[in-house]
Amino acid sequence: MDTKKTRLVLAALADVEPSLGVTEPGAIAFTAACAARAAGGKAKSVEVWLNSGIYKNSFTCAVPGADGMGCALAAAMGAVCGDPDKRLQALDGASEEDAAAARAMVEEGRAVARLQSISSEIFIKASVLTDEGEAEAVTKGLHDRLVSLKVNGRETLEAKTDKGPASHSPVFSDAGFEDAVGAVCGLEDSGVLALLLTAARQNEKLFEEGRRAGLIPLTEARLGSAPEGLAVREAAELITCGAIEARVRGAGKSAMAITGSGSHGILCTVPVLVQARAYGADDDALCRALLLSALTTIYIKEHSGRLSAICGCVLAGGTGAALGLTYLGLWHKLGRAPKTREALPALSNALNSMAASVTGMICHGGNTGCSLKASVGVNMAFAACRMALRGAGAESVHGILGPDPDATVRNMGLIAQGMQPLEADIVRIMSCKGEEKLL
Repeated sequence: MDTKKTRLVLAALADVEPSLGVTEPGAIAFTAACAARAAGGKAKSVEVWLNSGIYKNSFTCAVPGADGMGCALAAAMGAVCGDPDKRLQALDGASEEDAAAARAMVEEGRAVARLQSISSEIFIKASVLTDEGEAEAVTKGLHDRLVSLKVNGRETLEAKTDKGPASHSPVFSDAGFEDAVGAVCGLEDSGVLALLLTAARQNEKLFEEGRRAGLIPLTEARLGSAPEGLAVREAAELITCGAIEARVRGAGKSAMAITGSGSHGILCTVPVLVQARAYGADDDALCRALLLSALTTIYIKEHSGRLSAICGCVLAGGTGAALGLTYLGLWHKLGRAPKTREALPALSNALNSMAASVTGMICHGGNTGCSLKASVGVNMAFAACRMALRGAGAESVHGILGPDPDATVRNMGLIAQGMQPLEADIVRIMSCKGEEKLL
């Protein structure tokens, strides 16, 4: 396999990471924790400035271990008990005493969150005052990419976690759709993809945790509580949506995130895992399908932005799932792994059908509505797969679809970026509720 395709495989694996709760509150907690540790002593107050995507996605999102929700509470928890070494799992191990102290900070006005800008680029600045000093941490570009840390006004370079420009450069800068498919079909040893298999199984366990802890009432009201006996699509919908609902309600287990989002990771892995079991597919077929799903998700997100006014979970993660399902369908139909040229027509059809149907769905933060939108994503992914395996899909002559898959992905990104002004209206609507009402 050539260097470009090898790089795609490695990039997909590098993108997978554990995240406790929704990624944006986790990123706020991580940033505040970095500042608190640098200042030393006991946290007295914390103030955070956030870009609109972080602000919106954390506004009514449960903070793990805190028995509450919101940007200010995530910051307070990070300042009180966050462990920056755990990165997006910074609140793992928080105690009831920690939560009480953090809630008191919010209620007394000593923890404050402010909107810095309407922007799709991740930005978090946390200023923490302790009984020993004051520190300011800035995370930018990626959820756990600390680019600045000042203690009592002086920069502390050795404490930064900035991985350098390569960590934020596009994976698909010189690659495209056919390269991704070629990387999947031409991979000689799928054993290197074991992390993707682990991620899919861990995301499935989040559903079990949610069911056990009573954190999936919307999902159970719609779909029931047990996947046993359900058809494949219905079982995939139940497990996927249940896992996402559990996550936004603050479940104590981590999701395996892709492109910085646990919900993206869940949607682009769980339906593929469920379908592979139904087919009796071996780990080789499953791992390749998961790789294709992950690469598709990454590709779309590079054009739409990590945080935006659109629901990237459904647009990117759902499209990833559609292509992963289609790859498995081809494998099952042929009785072997499909070659690149055999797979491209069906995969292109599946991509077109997703782009024609789910592009434009808004994101109004991390909340239980995410599980409802994921339901649309799962069902459309299975529909796109079914059509693709029959040689059908939305025709590229229509609407925003391009003459080839790469053009379609670029157009999906143009729509996402074009909707960015809508973010200000979404945030304005949310802000009218008042974060102080969330405790």
